[in-house]
Amino acid sequence: MSHELSSLLILATSGRSMAESARRGGYSVTVFDTFCDQDTQVAAACYQISFSVDDLDPSALLSTLESPLPGCPDGLVYGAGLEGASSFLSRLAEHYTLLGNDPAVVRILAETTSFFELLDRHQIPHPEVRFDLPKSGTAKEWLVKRAGSCGGMGVTFFNPMQSVKGSDYYFQRYLHGSVMSALFIADGTRHHTIGYNDLKMTAIEELGPLLYGGAIGQASLEHTLRRRVEDCIEKLVVNLGLRGVNSLDFILSDGELFVIDLNIRPTATLELYEHQLTDGWMKRHVEACLGSLPEVLPIIKSARVYGHQIVYAPSALVIPANITWPEWVSDRPVTDTRIARGEPVCSLLTQDKSTDAVERRLQRYQNEILSMISSSSRRLLQEKNIA
Repeated sequence: MSHELSSLLILATSGRSMAESARRGGYSVTVFDTFCDQDTQVAAACYQISFSVDDLDPSALLSTLESPLPGCPDGLVYGAGLEGASSFLSRLAEHYTLLGNDPAVVRILAETTSFFELLDRHQIPHPEVRFDLPKSGTAKEWLVKRAGSCGGMGVTFFNPMQSVKGSDYYFQRYLHGSVMSALFIADGTRHHTIGYNDLKMTAIEELGPLLYGGAIGQASLEHTLRRRVEDCIEKLVVNLGLRGVNSLDFILSDGELFVIDLNIRPTATLELYEHQLTDGWMKRHVEACLGSLPEVLPIIKSARVYGHQIVYAPSALVIPANITWPEWVSDRPVTDTRIARGEPVCSLLTQDKSTDAVERRLQRYQNEILSMISSSSRRLLQEKNIA
């Protein structure tokens, strides 16, 4: 059915990787996102928007989406940033063919009690959660999380001396272990697992202690644990009718599996598998959302390990005009972009023969790119402050 669609509208905090994949699949692409980076503009007609789910005005944003478009796109794909906006997605579905999970599914995940009741009902293990204040707790025993958030934004360690306001917050017991994800594609009744990933957390004072810092793909998982993960995914696909590309986050703690989160939209880790298909994963996402998922996917096998990393600003930066971006840098900010301390600067992507080699290369790349930007940036900031 995907041959009937020729144009896509992508709405996400960052739409670059999805836009590049969609272009590879033969679609014409329009992107609305927060950054409108240089490489996003190369891949698509890009329009910068700034919105917060807290004060989202569906009518105003719909007007913003429609005003610059020459015609109505054949379908809309949503990514990160709309986890708590089920009502807005319902409004979008009145105007566009929504290529993703139904807004009702988004609502279940945003209503935290409903999600964890679903997990309990189907015997899917997860860390202990509670919706009232813990009466006591040692340091780093409980996490404070907000329903509808993503990427570790807003997650903090519970401090009994601080108040927590808002009914959308809940508490989850903090477990030590390896944080991983299973990326999969589904058609509402069955799924294929694309790959397992080791997730990297980073602490940014302004944003939180467990911020998404990147991932290493092609991760291995012992057979018994893999079977448990697959069983969890199967139950969620069937009971929620999941479609398209999704991701299940989990932690391995003391040899046991605990589900942390379900991301019901394409995630950043999808880029680690883009090399597997000549026409890109977004084409398969569209087809699966329309109910078409082949028994066997035409995946190109590779022995390489792929990894990516988010570079966060260690201090305030401004992007210089004379920077020559290395080929391994993506999400490249436009000239004169001001980036506050703790905000994302760009992304790094690489591949090698082993996980260790990929991690070492990503660390070296980060050092290089920050060194490249920081000296010119300091000079520009001084000039702008003087001016």
